[in-house]
Amino acid sequence: MRGGVAKLKVEHDLARQRNFELAHLIAFSFHDPKKIPTFKSEGENEEVSDELAQAQVRGFFIAMASKAKG
Repeated sequence: MRGGVAKLKVEHDLARQRNFELAHLIAFSFHDPKKIPTFKSEGENEEVSDELAQAQVRGFFIAMASKAKG
């Protein structure tokens, strides 16, 4: 029961956030279309160098190994 209620609450909060952002963009487009902020989704990440990516993966595995020992 609690899981279903929590899921509905999260979905409701996401819908509220989406509607708030939509109202913000509508206000910009109506009053001053030249100042509409550009949209950048969270999925659009800048490219990461191979060395940095390897260091992040190595750190992830080290953290997993330290948790498994303890």
